[in-house]
Amino acid sequence: MHIDLVVNHLLHLQRRLVLSDYLIRYNVTRSGEYMKYILIFAIASAGLCLTTTSRADDDSTVEEVVVIGSKTNATRQELGTSVGYFDDARIKSETIYNVEDIFDRTANAYTGTASFGAYSIRGVNNNGIAGAYNNSNALASIVLNGVAMGVSSGDYVKPSLFDAASAEILRGPQSSLQGPNSLIGAVYVNYNRPQFEDNDGILRVEGGELGTVRAAVAQNVELVDDVLAARLVLEKRESDGDVDNPVSGTDDVQREDEESARLALRWQPFADERLTLDFTYFYNDSDSNPFALVIPPMGGDLFDREQPFNVDDEYPSEFDQVAFELGWQLNEYWRFTSITGSSDFELKQVFDGDLTQFDFLGVSSFIEEELFSQELRLNYEGDNVDALVGVFYSDGDYSTGFAGVGIFPDGMGGVAPFNTATDNSENIEQQALFGQVAWRFSENLKLTLGARFNREERDTDNFADNNGIVSNLSDSESFDQFIPTAELAWQATETTSVGFKYAKGFQAGGIAFAVFLGQANAYDEEFTDNYEVFLRHQSDDGAFIFNANAFYIDWSDQQVTSTLPGGFPGFDDQVLNAGESEVRGIEVEVEWLATDQLNLFASLGVVDTEFEEFVLNGVDLGGEPFPQAPDFNASLGFNWDSGQGWYGAATFVYVDDTFTEIAAPDATALDKRNLLSGRFGYAGEHWRAYVWGTNLLDEDYELGLFDGATFGLPGAYGRLGPPRTAGLGFELSW
Repeated sequence: MHIDLVVNHLLHLQRRLVLSDYLIRYNVTRSGEYMKYILIFAIASAGLCLTTTSRADDDSTVEEVVVIGSKTNATRQELGTSVGYFDDARIKSETIYNVEDIFDRTANAYTGTASFGAYSIRGVNNNGIAGAYNNSNALASIVLNGVAMGVSSGDYVKPSLFDAASAEILRGPQSSLQGPNSLIGAVYVNYNRPQFEDNDGILRVEGGELGTVRAAVAQNVELVDDVLAARLVLEKRESDGDVDNPVSGTDDVQREDEESARLALRWQPFADERLTLDFTYFYNDSDSNPFALVIPPMGGDLFDREQPFNVDDEYPSEFDQVAFELGWQLNEYWRFTSITGSSDFELKQVFDGDLTQFDFLGVSSFIEEELFSQELRLNYEGDNVDALVGVFYSDGDYSTGFAGVGIFPDGMGGVAPFNTATDNSENIEQQALFGQVAWRFSENLKLTLGARFNREERDTDNFADNNGIVSNLSDSESFDQFIPTAELAWQATETTSVGFKYAKGFQAGGIAFAVFLGQANAYDEEFTDNYEVFLRHQSDDGAFIFNANAFYIDWSDQQVTSTLPGGFPGFDDQVLNAGESEVRGIEVEVEWLATDQLNLFASLGVVDTEFEEFVLNGVDLGGEPFPQAPDFNASLGFNWDSGQGWYGAATFVYVDDTFTEIAAPDATALDKRNLLSGRFGYAGEHWRAYVWGTNLLDEDYELGLFDGATFGLPGAYGRLGPPRTAGLGFELSW
């Protein structure tokens, strides 16, 4: 492939992206809103003309991949679900270190900040529109080797992608197969399993600016020929960050300080791959600061990166997770799978509650999670019918509260004038029966139907001692849900299919406590109806992939938090199922293996969010957009390997502006992001050396802002994205 042809195709793609952006921003009337998205989708579909019949080699194809999150052997091109997919080659070649890095590169995905919503999918924050009321409900889950992390651990722990086989962001509700905490999607991190072939390993060491040090090693060992193998992964990550505290003299406020380990075992009792037992243990010990809030100094701005507090932030946490997966291929058609998961997460926090340099209000708080889950699944793969049926059980204990709030003369233990201690504990037990059947009832048509019958029981206790005012409330509720899905796909050609999909999504209900008023109020589930049309195309030679989805989401019984009459905000809240919203948009993802040496990829995400009926604390938000929901994001990048040692990869990401707080969209406005990252180096037979860089344009951008008026501050305060950081790296493999 000549370089001028490559450049010409890139220019065509750029013009289409620009034209799509123009249409998005054009001031159409509400009556033309749906037509606007139909036009955008049509323009995106026209991108198929990028496909070329000129190829460098017949064996240069984009690898066909199985989506683990489908819970079948469905490939990316067979699924109607919109999937942002990252294989091991892309993870290794780019500056991708953890889950946050793939969100930055995925259409209609967005990174935020822990506790206030770590990420968004399709314009919806994982902690909900108005923030999570408790620590057991979320709108998306992160799944490690088949087992979902808890809500809080998924917010605070950013799983590393070193030695990952793949990572997947499934957009849209996964409620029928995944269950609770998947209304907007699910994120799958699939780590490498032990292999019986050899004792391979890899060592990676990186160093760079801001005190950045990363070291990781992975080792595979075959313990018993074709029967037992192990894989051990150890990591250490450190960085000082670029936020200083002029009061305490601390220069590593925005620090990263984590150690993690993974141990995986694979046992084939009869040296037969038809029966396998996989064990995975994941451990993470962190002293990182997930917030590192900054406040503009007098006469300065946020990007002076200062935190003038007299109490230094502390967020030590530990996370353990165990997964057992039994896979048994019973015969040519039937496969049995059992996945057992158990996890434990503990976070202790000490931070400055008054956001000043004075001894007024320090906070000591905690979060604890203990989760157990069991899934049994039977899959059938026939000539014209594929099906699965499964049962699911989980039991979770969640606890969060304040150990002390007040003056901290010795660093711990609140004292007068204000002192509070709380403990909100919740036990959630869930049982579900789920299934799916895909029927190819003609040569070109396939119908897929799925459903989940879900039941959950919640027992909640809330204790609070506020300066001697003691409240001890408890309540129990149960909820039953029926969650259907349906998909119809037409195989237009051997390499192109189009279809329609409907999926229902839900977030669980719960119990809200009014501490000072002494009331416990239950609230119901919220639901979405999701309608999508999709296009899947792969060129005849397999070198080019173009996937697109256009979607519409109708959100009903939306959970809205408000303060009860006569109550104290934040302590006497209730949750009402009183909101309605709409979300619509598209996502397009392109991958093109232009030559044996050059792989190009691009993505485009467009989303329009709107509250239809939503009154929050007496404020009518009808017609307003969601927080942390940029209208537009796009990425463009390449992976290049000269075949003679030199190699490189770079990704440019653009994200439109948005805001953090519903009640203060102007004060908490977030700027656009223009992020460029890359890696360039030379590889020998068993080693490689390289330079790397993130945010190479040194873009100033915010991850989350909060209205300073609440604390009498003149402007907003919040968390910032890291500045430009560059360094060197070395890898050794054997």
